[in-house]
Amino acid sequence: MAQRIKIRRLHQIARGGMARLTLAVQPDGTHLVVRELHSHLVFNFRVHMSFRNGRRIRELLSPHPQIVYPVESGYYGLVPYEVIEYVPGENLHERIIHKDNLVQRSHLEILRQAARALAYMHEKNIIHLDVKPENFLIDDSDGSLRVKLTDFDLSRDCRGVRRDRSRAGTANYMAPEQLTKGAVGVQADIFAFGIMAYYLVTGQKPFSGFTIEEMRRQQVSESYAVTPPSKHNPDLAPKLGWLILRCLEKNPARRIPDMSYLAKELEAV
Repeated sequence: MAQRIKIRRLHQIARGGMARLTLAVQPDGTHLVVRELHSHLVFNFRVHMSFRNGRRIRELLSPHPQIVYPVESGYYGLVPYEVIEYVPGENLHERIIHKDNLVQRSHLEILRQAARALAYMHEKNIIHLDVKPENFLIDDSDGSLRVKLTDFDLSRDCRGVRRDRSRAGTANYMAPEQLTKGAVGVQADIFAFGIMAYYLVTGQKPFSGFTIEEMRRQQVSESYAVTPPSKHNPDLAPKLGWLILRCLEKNPARRIPDMSYLAKELEAV
C-alpha cells in the first residue's frame, strides 16, 4: 500500500485474542481504526500468518459497500498492523443482546446486506469461516442503515472443498462438517449465516445445550430438529423462516445452494 498516513491515536476500542483495535484520527478529522497483532504473538508463526492473511484478503475484497475497507498496512517494528475504516456504532451481536429497536425493525435489511457481503466473497472464491454477529458492524449514524463485514483472519480460498483439520472458527457457529473435520466449502458460511439469522429474528440460538458437548451434538445430529423460528417469532415472514431452516440443514447438499441465491431470495421476501 501507499506510504504511512498521518494519524493520531486516541484510545483502544477493542481487544481480541489476536489483535487490539485503536481509534485514530487523521488531520482532516476522519476517524480510522488501527488493528495490530498483540506483541506477544509476533513469533507465533500460525497466528502471525493468519493476521497477514486477513489483511491480504481485506485488500482483495475492497472496495465493496458491505466490506470494512483497508487504508494502509505494514509493520510497526516486528508487529504487523492494518489501518481500516472506522464504522461508528455497535456490532450486530451487541445490538441483538441490547434488544435494539433498529435491529428488530430492520432485521430483513440487515440479512440482505450481510448476504450480499458473503455472496461477493464467495464470487471471489473466498470463504469467510467465522460468520457471526460480532463480525458484522451496524452503522446508522446518519439515519440510513449500513452493514459491514470484517475480520478475515480465518478466511481462505474456497475453490473445491478441503478437509478442515483445524476446526477454525467460533464453535457455536460451526457447520457439522467443521465439527467432524469433514470437507469444508462455502456451505459452512451458509450454515453459520443461518445460525446468525435465527438468533437475529428470535433472540435465541437454534442450538443451545446446557454444555458445549450437548450443543455440538445438536449441531451435528441429523435426528435433532431445529425449532422453527416462527415458534419464537410468530410475526416472522414465512418465507424468511423457511430460508433460515434451509441454511441450517445438517447435510451440506440440502442447504441453500449458494449465497448469491440466498441474497436474491432475501430481496424477494
